[in-house]
Amino acid sequence: MKLSQRVLNGLGNKKVPPTKPKEKNVIDGVTRAAKKIRKKLGGGAASPLERSPQKDTYVSTHKNVETKKVDTKNYLGNFLVDKNRKLAEIYKNDLEQIAQGIPEVSFYRELNESSTKELPSILDKLANRTDQYSERGYSGVVRDGVRATIFMPDANKGYTKIVKSMEKKGYKVAKTFAEDKDGKIILGKDGMPKMVDDIDVRFGDNAVPSGYEDIQMRFEKGGNLYELLILPGPNYLAFKNKEHKLVFENFRKYKSLGLTNDDGAKQIVKAIQKEFHGLTKRLYADAFQRDIAGSKNVSSVITFSSESIEVLNNLFKSLKNLYLGKFNSLPPSRRSKPDFKLTKNYKNLDMLEQNLRQVMELYKPIEK
Repeated sequence: MKLSQRVLNGLGNKKVPPTKPKEKNVIDGVTRAAKKIRKKLGGGAASPLERSPQKDTYVSTHKNVETKKVDTKNYLGNFLVDKNRKLAEIYKNDLEQIAQGIPEVSFYRELNESSTKELPSILDKLANRTDQYSERGYSGVVRDGVRATIFMPDANKGYTKIVKSMEKKGYKVAKTFAEDKDGKIILGKDGMPKMVDDIDVRFGDNAVPSGYEDIQMRFEKGGNLYELLILPGPNYLAFKNKEHKLVFENFRKYKSLGLTNDDGAKQIVKAIQKEFHGLTKRLYADAFQRDIAGSKNVSSVITFSSESIEVLNNLFKSLKNLYLGKFNSLPPSRRSKPDFKLTKNYKNLDMLEQNLRQVMELYKPIEK
């Protein structure tokens, strides 16, 4: 059949979809399919194998069985803690044998039940020392994953006996980064970090401001780190734990809650801490005497003085007044709460003050 010129012209004006080579069609089809998969998975991963899933999923082939999701977020951390627990049991066995071989040394397994650092503590330490982690790695930050306490009077004079006994069992004193007074790594002449024995003798002038004295050291065996704390005896350990919970932790919270960011507040908190250290120094000395000479030879009762209580009352009042002044200096539009006592700062200040007042009540002056 012969078509008219009009019809032929009409056909010529119509747009015909362009065709693609067969290979191009295949590639486009694959690309579109990949995009659909990415959308279902969420994110830009080209394959489910390229992403680390937050949860492991067990998929059953049976129609009526529900999919079970198991949280694997902390699997690696739990594996590490479980490994440390096994190492700790061997470590405690070795320390028990060492204590039996040195007359002046004693080891109590029942006082070393918490001989591994738990996962929340590990994660918290890593989070608070991210700058150190980048420089030193995991073992440079978390050096007390496996730990134990052993007792030895006058350890600053005889701790080398323990070191020699540990070496006979295959342990060696671990190395650590040499640090300056600000905690920064000291470099050697070759520009590399300087390494020193990881032994910290904190006695006399090197004692902690609270009066606490000890020897901390780390050993290495089979690529694993082991921390050893040497104290005079059980009474000293008992007060250490008490002071850590009632005093040390509260003063650390002043900083973590941002209450010492102000220079004036920082000085007031230091003054409060100084009064408490005056008490804890005497209590640590008392615990030492109880371990060395026995409780029969300790007769004095240790308390705050009336003057110290008055100083502390004034300092706590000054600290709250300082933050009240900062609150009142703000225009109403910039205040987080209409009343200072409703603010987070006031609530934190009052909480820490009440916690420390429990210690003041516990060691209040005895009326004559």
